[in-house]
Amino acid sequence: MRDFIFDLVDLLEILFLEPFRYLDEIKEIPFARRKISNWSFSIISALSVSAGMSLLSPPYTIGTIGFLFFGFIANLIIMRFFPFFICVILDFYAQGKGRDAKVTFLLQFSRHTILVFAIFAPISLILISSGIYGRGIGILLLIAHFLLYGYMLGRGVKYIYDLKNRDAFRFAYLALFFTFIFPLLFNIYTASSILQSISGGF
Repeated sequence: MRDFIFDLVDLLEILFLEPFRYLDEIKEIPFARRKISNWSFSIISALSVSAGMSLLSPPYTIGTIGFLFFGFIANLIIMRFFPFFICVILDFYAQGKGRDAKVTFLLQFSRHTILVFAIFAPISLILISSGIYGRGIGILLLIAHFLLYGYMLGRGVKYIYDLKNRDAFRFAYLALFFTFIFPLLFNIYTASSILQSISGGF
């Protein structure tokens, strides 16, 4: 248990504070090498976004349970597939700059970094405690988290591909944009959102 906690702390420190260490040290962290690490991060993040959106959408009725469930499923799909699509685009851009393909490392990094969405629910709780709520607020908060995710991903791309700051962040946000308009991802999210809204009685 102690080793697991140390591994987790090391991984979080690398992801959010020192991404330049990712390539060199990720192999030395047993927890980070296992698929359970990115799956657990995806589940935590999906649950956080779903719970946060539910908190920001009063009144709370029996339909809120369905809203929470369908929201969790929809967001888990996004948390799993979104990093894959964005990494393919990012790797393409990086190779256009003459860099070697490192899509495997980038995908691992992006699926770990998805944990940034875990703060969605706590921020939602703070907002609703301050009297700020509504679906529009939830959407704005979600957009802000995606932009933050793009920023974190840009930091990782910079060190993984040895790019300049300008290129790394430009590629990250361009990939973010193109991923949003990817038809399959859009249709999955739209269909899931409709189910979530119906279950919530909206």
